[in-house]
Amino acid sequence: MTRQHPPAAHGAVTRIVQALALGAIGTCAHAAIDCAALVGVTTADATMTAAATVPAGTVISGVTTPVAMCRVQGTARPSADSEIKFEVWLPDTAAAWTGRMKVNGTGGYAGSVPYARLGQDVGDGFVSAGSNMGHDGGEAASWTLNRPEKVKDWGLRAHYSVATAAKALAAARFGNPVQHSYFEGCSNGGRQALMMAQNYPELFDGIVAGAPSNFYPDLLMWLLWTGKTLTPSAPFGPPAVSTAKRQSVTQKVVAACDAADGLVDGQITNPRACTFDIDSVGPSGDGTLTASEVAAFKAMYAGTTSESGVQRYTGARLGSEADWSPLFADNGGYGNFISHYVYGIPAANFNWRTQLNYSGDYDVVKQKLTPITAAPSPDLRAFRERGGKIVQVHGWNDSVVPPDGSIGYFHSLALFEWLHSVPDRSFDTIVSRLTPKVVAAVSQEWGGRVRQFHRLFMLPAVGHCGGSTGQSSIGGGMPEPPAAYRNPQTHAVSALMKWVEEGVAPEKIVASTFNAQGAPTRQRPVCPYPAEARYTGSGSIDDAANFTCVMPRLNESSVETGDLLHIRNSLSQRRLILPNR
Repeated sequence: MTRQHPPAAHGAVTRIVQALALGAIGTCAHAAIDCAALVGVTTADATMTAAATVPAGTVISGVTTPVAMCRVQGTARPSADSEIKFEVWLPDTAAAWTGRMKVNGTGGYAGSVPYARLGQDVGDGFVSAGSNMGHDGGEAASWTLNRPEKVKDWGLRAHYSVATAAKALAAARFGNPVQHSYFEGCSNGGRQALMMAQNYPELFDGIVAGAPSNFYPDLLMWLLWTGKTLTPSAPFGPPAVSTAKRQSVTQKVVAACDAADGLVDGQITNPRACTFDIDSVGPSGDGTLTASEVAAFKAMYAGTTSESGVQRYTGARLGSEADWSPLFADNGGYGNFISHYVYGIPAANFNWRTQLNYSGDYDVVKQKLTPITAAPSPDLRAFRERGGKIVQVHGWNDSVVPPDGSIGYFHSLALFEWLHSVPDRSFDTIVSRLTPKVVAAVSQEWGGRVRQFHRLFMLPAVGHCGGSTGQSSIGGGMPEPPAAYRNPQTHAVSALMKWVEEGVAPEKIVASTFNAQGAPTRQRPVCPYPAEARYTGSGSIDDAANFTCVMPRLNESSVETGDLLHIRNSLSQRRLILPNR
C-alpha cells in the first residue's frame, strides 16, 4: 500500500500535533487547544470533519454520554476508494483524562462506529476511538463486490489510521502525548487485535483479543461449513436439527461430563476432558436423534473437512450444541463475501452451498484472503520487546470461532520462542515433524516465557463473545460488568492496564454473572492457560474465593490433532506481515 502524503500543515498547531503523535518531542508539554480547533488536525491519511463539546446526557446514536466530552468526527482515506469514518471521544478536561487511549475493534463486517464502547470508555477517562471500518451498513456483503480497497480497509488498514488520528487529537487537545494506548475487540475485533500486535507493534501497549478469528480465511470456510451443515437446503431454510434437540444433547453431554472437574455445577470446565458418544443418542442409542441429525452433529464436531476427508479446521466442542448458530453463515453473508471478493461474481450468480468445495476452493480462498485478513503469525518479538502485553479470552462453547484456534495459537507462541533462532532451513522441517509429545514438552518448558507477555483465559460454558450458561461478564469484548466491577480483579481490560502500567500480570480474572440489579449471582476465576479453576471443597460454589487456579503439567494427551493443524498453520505463516505498513 502506498500511503497518501499528509495535507498541507495548518500552521504551528499541526506541526506540534504531528511531533507529539510521533513522539519526536518526548513528553514535553505544549499548549492545549480548544475542542472546536481539533477540526484542523490532520494526519497522513485522515482529516477531521467536525469537533464540538458535548454536554453529559447527550444522546448520540442511542448512547447517552456519561460525561461532558469533546466529540471529533473524521475520515481517513489511505486509498482513492477509501472512506473510513471514525469518531474520537475525548474527556472534556485534562483533569478528567487518565492519559490512556483505547481503540475499539468491531465484530463481523462492522459498518458503524461502536458508540456504546466509546461512551463507556470516555466515562472511564479514556480517549476512545472507533470506526465503520471503511463502509456503512451491517451484516451484508454488498460492499465487497468490485471494491478491493474497501475490503483492504476493513481487513487491515482502518485501525492504523484511526489510532494514529486518535493519538494526534489527544496530543493536540491536552498538550501531552498519550501515555498508555490500548486496543480491545472480540471475534473479528479479536482478529484485528492480534493483527495490531503483529503488524503495528508500536501502536499499542496493551491488547485484549476476544475470541479472535485470526485464522480468518479458514474461519470463513468454517462458517460456510456450519451453514451447509445446519441449514443444508437453502439460505434461511429449515434447520438440520431443531433448537430443542440441540439443547437436549447439551443437557446429556453436561450430565455425562460435569463431574470430570470434581464439581457438579452445571458446566464443563474443560471440554477436552469430556468423552461422549453422539451415537448413544442416535437410532442405535436412545433415539433422541435421527441418523441424519447424528451426521450433522458429527460434522460440527469434526470441523471443516475436505471432500476426501482431510480436516482443514477444528470444529465445535462437546457441550456447545445449544449455542450453535444455524443461520450465522446466511446472516453474515459470508458466502457472498467469497463470491464477490475471491471470484468477482455477483452473489446472485453463486450458490456457495452447491458450488463451493472444501478442497480446491478452500486453497483459493486462503491464497486470496490471507494477505489482507489473516493474523496467524506467532512472531510477536517487536511487540514483546517494547513491553507490549496481550490478554486473550475465549469461550469454550464458542461455535462461531471454535476455541481450539486460541489453544493452537498459545502452543505456536511457545514453539516460536523455542524455534525462532534455528536456521530457516531447519525451522519448517522441524514444524512438519512436530508430534503431540514434542508440542507438550515445548509448551511446558517455554509457556512461562510466553505468559510474560501473552496470557490466554478460557471461559467454561461461554459462547461467542459471551452468552451461554457460563460466567462471561469479564469485558474484553465479552459482556461488560457494571462500573463497580471494572477493576483488575474482575475486568480483562483493567487487568491488562495493571499489567502494562504496574508490571503486575493477572494470575486470574474473576468472570461473573449478574442479575438485573447489577449484583453478581455467580463468580468464577479463569486462569492463564493451561491452568484451570478448581473448587477448594468448601464454601459456596458461586463465590470465586472458594476456587483456586491449578496448573496441570502438559503431556502428550494435552495436545490434539487439531492443535497440530493450527500450529502448522501459524508457524508456516510466521513471516506474514500484511502489506499496509
